[in-house]
Amino acid sequence: MWAIVQKEYQSFFSSFIGLGLMLAFYMLTGLYTWVFEGNVLDFGFAELSVFFELAPWFFLFFIPALSMRLFSEEYALKTYDLLRSLPLSDWDILLGKIIGTFAVVLTSLVPTLFFVYSLSNLGSPVGNYDSTLILGGYISICLLGLAFVCLSALASSLTNKQALAFVLGVAFNFIFWQGPQELALIPYFASLDVDLYSLNFHYRNISKGVLGLADVAYFLGFNLVVVGLLLFRLKGNLFKV
Repeated sequence: MWAIVQKEYQSFFSSFIGLGLMLAFYMLTGLYTWVFEGNVLDFGFAELSVFFELAPWFFLFFIPALSMRLFSEEYALKTYDLLRSLPLSDWDILLGKIIGTFAVVLTSLVPTLFFVYSLSNLGSPVGNYDSTLILGGYISICLLGLAFVCLSALASSLTNKQALAFVLGVAFNFIFWQGPQELALIPYFASLDVDLYSLNFHYRNISKGVLGLADVAYFLGFNLVVVGLLLFRLKGNLFKV
C-alpha cells in the first residue's frame, strides 16, 4: 500500500500539470487574500477568514483536477487488472491512492503558513494574531480536503475518461458542499434544515475555532460512506459511466 502512496505522491510533483495546478492555487489564494478588494488588510483583523472562505472554492476545482487520473487512467491504460494481480487487496489500492492524494493536498497547504507568518508580523504588537481561528481554519480545510479527495476518487472510479472524471468530481464536490444550502432557499426544504447535512455547514463551524464532536464525526462518517461506495465500485458492483 505504501508503494502506491509513494507513487501517487511523486507522480504529481513529476508532472508539469501538477506543478502548474499548485502554482495557480498559490497565485489565486495569494491575490484574493492580500491584493484584491476585501482582503485581509482591508478588514484590519489579525486572522485569515478571507483565505479560509475562499480555499474551499479553489479546492472544489483543484482536487478533482488532482484526482481525476487516480482510477480513470488505470482503466484507460488497462493497468488496473495488473495492479489487482499484485499481492494487494482492493482496500490497499484504495487507501494507497487516497492517502497519496491527500498527502499532496496537505503539502499544498504548507506554503500557506507563510500567510500566518506575514500576519504575525503585521499584528500590533508583532506576533499578536488570532491563533484559535487560524488553527480551526486549518483543521477544517484539512477535513474538507479529505472529503473532496474521496468524492473525486469516486468520480474517477466511474469512468475511464479523465476529463469526465474531472467534471464528475467538480459536480460531486459542489453538490455536497453547496447543494443543501441551495435547497434551503426553497421554503419546504428550509423547514427541514437541510443545511445541517452540507459539508459547508460543518466546515464553517470548525473554522470558527470550535472543534465540536458532532462536526468531526460528520466528516469522518461522510468519508467512510464515500470510501464504502468507492470500495463497492472497485469490486464491480457499482455502475460505470
